[in-house]
Amino acid sequence: MRITASLLVLHTAAAMGDKFTNPRAVLFDFDGSLAQSEEAHRKRFVAATGVACDSARWDAECVGRNTEWIVCHLLGVDEPPAAVIEDLRQRVVSDAFLADVAPTKGGLELLSALREAAIPVAIVTSGVRAYVSACLERWGVEVDYIVAGDDDVKHKPAPDPYLTACDHFDVAPADCVAVEDSPSGLQSALAAGVPVVAIANPANAGLPLLDEARAVQGDLTDRAPFGM
Repeated sequence: MRITASLLVLHTAAAMGDKFTNPRAVLFDFDGSLAQSEEAHRKRFVAATGVACDSARWDAECVGRNTEWIVCHLLGVDEPPAAVIEDLRQRVVSDAFLADVAPTKGGLELLSALREAAIPVAIVTSGVRAYVSACLERWGVEVDYIVAGDDDVKHKPAPDPYLTACDHFDVAPADCVAVEDSPSGLQSALAAGVPVVAIANPANAGLPLLDEARAVQGDLTDRAPFGM
């Protein structure tokens, strides 16, 4: 049974009595953080690989991982078949797939507020760039920088993707805020020294790393952890 975000136990700036200041940059993970897309991705990988993978297995094993890793994991191989990778890349930018990807509640409004406050925004994702760009275009929003899973950067859970975004903005990791949901993403951001706002979901339920987050919340409607 998948857990409804509103039923999860959350801790936020208001609940903890903390006063947060504005970050110098906000770094969003995409799938599961800025976008609600994991079920669409699960179905995409099942169709492309022909391997059964229910929601429980997807949440436990695949959330937050890059395309090649998931393909190898599901197929039990060391190298991802080129035909499967190409199939996945075509599916992820199809109109049918993109129609199933929705912004996290409060996400678009938060992006707008950050832009009004002149706080730069990056997407730091294991997803491919074409997919993220297509979603942002459909939603009518822009960000300042994207670190994508098909860039020549070591993947999460390594800290490299977040450090790359910090370097781009010339901002210290401690002066940024990351928005993450997956175990590998949380590990990546925290290892980079970036304070994290965690989006609670079944993939991270009970994860000890949540105790290290600046805040844990079910969506992006609460702007207090962003100093807003």
